[in-house]
Amino acid sequence: MTPRERFGEHRRRRRGRRGQRRAVFLLPNLITSTGLMLGFWSITLSIRGEFEKAALAIVLAMVCDMLDGRVARATHSQSRFGFEFDSLSDLTAFGLAPALLMYNWTLLPLGPRGWLIAGLFALCAALRLARFNARADDPTTKHFQGIASTFAGGMVAATVWFMGWLEIAPPFPRPLGIAITSFFALLALLMVSTIPYPSPKALKIEGRRGYPALVALVVFVVVVLLNHEPMLFGLGIAYLLSGPVVWWLERRKPKPAPAALESELNTESTGDVR
Repeated sequence: MTPRERFGEHRRRRRGRRGQRRAVFLLPNLITSTGLMLGFWSITLSIRGEFEKAALAIVLAMVCDMLDGRVARATHSQSRFGFEFDSLSDLTAFGLAPALLMYNWTLLPLGPRGWLIAGLFALCAALRLARFNARADDPTTKHFQGIASTFAGGMVAATVWFMGWLEIAPPFPRPLGIAITSFFALLALLMVSTIPYPSPKALKIEGRRGYPALVALVVFVVVVLLNHEPMLFGLGIAYLLSGPVVWWLERRKPKPAPAALESELNTESTGDVR
């Protein structure tokens, strides 16, 4: 092979590797884009009154939100652009789309009070995402501070499905309408609260128990999908209650002694007297 041919072959290999890297970086952003478009699709469906389909679009956007970050980490293609783009997608899919779904589904008859409650949900979702981004580099955080906007949006979708499963359609009786409206407002406020909630990232399937845990997880998912309306709503309520439980357990932990006091205690225990 002549030097010229070797140079041409080297350039072709470099272009191939560059194209592969671009494809790797593009993949998680394509998943994020799909989640954003599903959020927009949910908005259009809720405007047309197709509420259960709008809820489905939000749930599918949740799947995209769970995948894009994992794909980015698996392919080592994390970037600041992808991080910011994911936040904008989340605001659309889990802030605006659920807010408009709940407004068109049950808050519309309330007039200005209805859109204020829906606007509160969208505002709290934006504040929650901004706070998460500001603390993303803090390694000391072990729990979510407040519920994630992804969960709050999914809980709105689960509520719509659960009411449909009970065959209860709007307009709701006054007590039930007040309860549902208060629940939506509670979801909004929990997003900006400081109540610690368990992070799904803490769930690791690895080691010797990785395979049995994976099989159990698959079986659990299948059971949930077979009865998704009551199961998703029930699991969501259980997760909402887990936050106060974690907060109570954290408060019951004994406070660590100051460093100086610990040093003195260690000195006395070893008999080191000077």
